[in-house]
Amino acid sequence: MKTYRHIFALIFVLTLISPIFAQWQEFLDRLLLETKAEQQEILIEKIAKAKPSWQEVAAKLQSITFDPAERTGVMLRRSLCIDGIERPWVLYVPEGYDPTEPTPLFVWLHGLVSRAEIHDDPLEYVGRNEFQSLAEKKGWFMIYPMGQWGATWWDDVGMANIKNLVRTVKTEYNIDNDKVWLGGFSDGASAAFLHAMVDPSDYAAFVALNGDMGVGSQDGGIHTYSPNLYNTPVYVVTTDEDRLYPSKNMRPTIDMAMAAGGDIFYRELEGPHDFVYAESELPLIGRFLENHPRDPFPTRIVWETAAQKYGRCRWLAIDRITSGPTEDWHVDYNVAMVDSRISIGFVPGDGESIEGTLIGRVVDGDFLAKRIGLQPGDIIIKAGPMPIRNLDDLSEFKAGLKRGDPVELTVKRGADQIVLKGSIPEPRNYLLFERSKPSALAIAEFASNRINLKTSAVGAMRILISPAMINFKQKLTIQVNGNVVYEEKVSPDIAFMLRGYVISRDPSLIYVAEIEIAPDQEPE
Repeated sequence: MKTYRHIFALIFVLTLISPIFAQWQEFLDRLLLETKAEQQEILIEKIAKAKPSWQEVAAKLQSITFDPAERTGVMLRRSLCIDGIERPWVLYVPEGYDPTEPTPLFVWLHGLVSRAEIHDDPLEYVGRNEFQSLAEKKGWFMIYPMGQWGATWWDDVGMANIKNLVRTVKTEYNIDNDKVWLGGFSDGASAAFLHAMVDPSDYAAFVALNGDMGVGSQDGGIHTYSPNLYNTPVYVVTTDEDRLYPSKNMRPTIDMAMAAGGDIFYRELEGPHDFVYAESELPLIGRFLENHPRDPFPTRIVWETAAQKYGRCRWLAIDRITSGPTEDWHVDYNVAMVDSRISIGFVPGDGESIEGTLIGRVVDGDFLAKRIGLQPGDIIIKAGPMPIRNLDDLSEFKAGLKRGDPVELTVKRGADQIVLKGSIPEPRNYLLFERSKPSALAIAEFASNRINLKTSAVGAMRILISPAMINFKQKLTIQVNGNVVYEEKVSPDIAFMLRGYVISRDPSLIYVAEIEIAPDQEPE
């Protein structure tokens, strides 16, 4: 009789809790639509409490369906950035978009990102963008973020905005997560190098057209490392007559990056700082991208960082850097550069309706603008004897200058017209990449339920574990610098899995656990 009472009691308890087990899929559906972090965490805890298997949750995430697009073509949208400012961006939905088929996505970053104002007409910009024609032909999605000073491609606001836009589009459309690419021209190209070196996990490949891989480090103050270019291929083009980044100056940086192990496809073409080679080059770029889908779980990762915020590449994360000596094999790849570019040192304002060139912001540093006392709001109307009607006139004037030359600018300042005199600074020697902090370097490989790590100056790190990487029925062995530091079976964690998904919105990049490792216990 006692046995029956126990059975009835168990049945009663199961009756009470069965709705929890039945509702986890409903909670997951709600989680996929939720945008507030607090509510997301509540739903994640409810799903974890129901204890579905990781296979069930993964299958649910990987079977998400999407509604047909309400409209296709180019559309202007707005996003709220982390600085509280709403900025425009442009989305292109291909005409033949099929919500049942994963579709590639390209993120295009424009040049002149440090301007004071955003493009007056983003749709007009997209309409004359050469890459748009490739996307239309290929049937790709396109994202065009709009940057400005304070939201550049190498500051926290602009970088977070790019990531947010990619993940926004992933929640609304069926994007092929292994065919998401990022690239651009000039500042956009410099940003492609930067993102390949500090945050490549979302992307399959990068395109850098007429850029400089050191700009993100110099202008953004970010420590960047060319060995990181090993992890994601970069299609690079420079031109011989580029007034900013000519091939002869960029070639040593590319050679250095390749010597460091960078996966770079490099082409030198004839021409100025202009995408004049678009017609012949775009088909080659298109084939390159389609032939380089992302490997979400590469068997080898090389990663170097000086900051935890840039410490992760796919399944490897460096969380702490030690201050001690580095290993002999930890080589600092860098290049001594000479800055001989002619730059007055200002960001233009929104002065399209003004005769002359409006000063939006004066750049810090040893530039002509600082030397002669240019101020925001000034309008350059004459350079020497040459009338200045617009930026093109000013560029033409600069083309005839060299470092050290004297310069006389006539400007309107309010109701006054004044003459400012000074000289272009002499050429400046500098390192391509900023170096004021120690870095940590890790080389990680996995095979046959074994992960081998070779580390230098790594104080703490994490390994993210995916079912695609190991067999959970067997022990996982982790070895650091020849020493076994972990030898256990890995238990999947549903809550961890879901927290990672709501951040990445990438069902093909699912991690179900993480393992913390401290190769060096040196205190912080």
